[in-house]
Amino acid sequence: MPGLVLEGFETQAEAFLQARAWREHQFRRGLRPGRGLLSLYETDFPDFTSNDLWDDLQAATPEDPRQLTRLSALLAAAHLEGHTRDFAVRVTRLENEATVVFEEETLPWREAAARWPLVLDVPRRHQLEEAWRDVLRTEVTPILERWQEALRSELVPLGGDDWLQFWSGLLGIDLPTVTRLSESVLGGTAAVYEHGLGVYLGQLELPLDDAWRVDVDWAFRAPRFDTVFAERLRMPALIRAMRDLGIELEEQSQIRLEAGVEPGVACLPLEIPDDTRVLLRLVGGWQDLARTLRGVGMAEHLAHADASLRVWERWLGDHAPTCGYGYLLEGLLRDPNWLAQRMEYVASEDFRVITHLEWLYRVRRVAGLAAYEQRLWQAEPGGSMAADFEEGLSTAARVHHFPDEYLRVLGGAPWTTLDSAIRLRAEVFAAQLRLFLKREFDEEWWRSSRAAHFIKDDLWRPGRRYSADELLGYMGFEGFDPTVLIGECVEVLQPL
Repeated sequence: MPGLVLEGFETQAEAFLQARAWREHQFRRGLRPGRGLLSLYETDFPDFTSNDLWDDLQAATPEDPRQLTRLSALLAAAHLEGHTRDFAVRVTRLENEATVVFEEETLPWREAAARWPLVLDVPRRHQLEEAWRDVLRTEVTPILERWQEALRSELVPLGGDDWLQFWSGLLGIDLPTVTRLSESVLGGTAAVYEHGLGVYLGQLELPLDDAWRVDVDWAFRAPRFDTVFAERLRMPALIRAMRDLGIELEEQSQIRLEAGVEPGVACLPLEIPDDTRVLLRLVGGWQDLARTLRGVGMAEHLAHADASLRVWERWLGDHAPTCGYGYLLEGLLRDPNWLAQRMEYVASEDFRVITHLEWLYRVRRVAGLAAYEQRLWQAEPGGSMAADFEEGLSTAARVHHFPDEYLRVLGGAPWTTLDSAIRLRAEVFAAQLRLFLKREFDEEWWRSSRAAHFIKDDLWRPGRRYSADELLGYMGFEGFDPTVLIGECVEVLQPL
């Protein structure tokens, strides 16, 4: 494929990315029952499932090796999704149409997780989770098992016989590094996490190791802080945080905050840098502000990308920095000085402990998932992996995980392959970036104009041209250093 044709393929690739992103946005907003994959691959982009197009792309001579690698990752994901779309469509329909009955009320299945942090009583929370897991076990998981087999089979025409090796190469993820990060984080935080979580859950009469995920979701919701983090204060706090970075959020048209169906936050670019949507499912309290900061932090990276960059530099590449910028801004809620000066809240020690425990719970869980996902793709689907999931995640989180969820990591495949590894790298990247900003600019970096210029000009403007590894090197680090993240957690949780 000559250079001119390769340039033409980039135009086609961006059109595909926009079409796929719009369908994802509509589904995640609850505006359409599915992702429209049949029309995407059968009508709009039939060539994206062609073996000939894949072979032509591999034969291209790119301007930069990263260009070919990233375009190949895009086309491989589209090829695999297109060839296994029947499974993807079935899973999507189930997610959209399934319901659970909770106390004589019928709830959409994919909204259940947004409800259980609000349920006060343990038996009622467990009843809701059991109903949710019953749908997962009996209806969703059987399809996921067959989908995993189909994905492996469809990888062969692309020249891949090992799922992890194929995708780690295209995504630029060094799996031994991920394993090292996972082991370091889990080992380095084990003592303070066990003690801190045990103390906190004990105050709520919840047992360590036997508490369910719904229980800790409720515990970390911590409604006693709702008066400090009232909904009417959320947007003013966000606007102040962005203004510290020299961004007038109310005048920024490239980012829109919208209501999502599923719990948590998602950042969905529809056109980089001109249109990024942040989807939020609000549950009240401090977590709403934390998730809003995280979502907007990710979106600002995309909105500040230089519009003249090529498709592979704006849309594709390592997602860890984008996630990391979200984690960086979310971390402001763990900064007592920011809370005092921007929220007029002199944070109680209880609040600091809870926010750090919630953060560490998430980090340890994603570390466990990063290790588990590698084992999953090295084995065949079945009962042994279900047991592996239950043991591995329960040990990492010190919260009871059930085998019914052992294939949930396949949700969104193949686009979400190694997503846990990306998020683990992002957590460590964000901690190291925070340390760099404090050392280079000020302990209160978030109000330094020099720090703001560095973030916008040196980190955000290049889009996704550089990986997390390259950016860490630029800041003077020798790769990922989990001891920075571990040190932050130990500093707060050790005195308990």
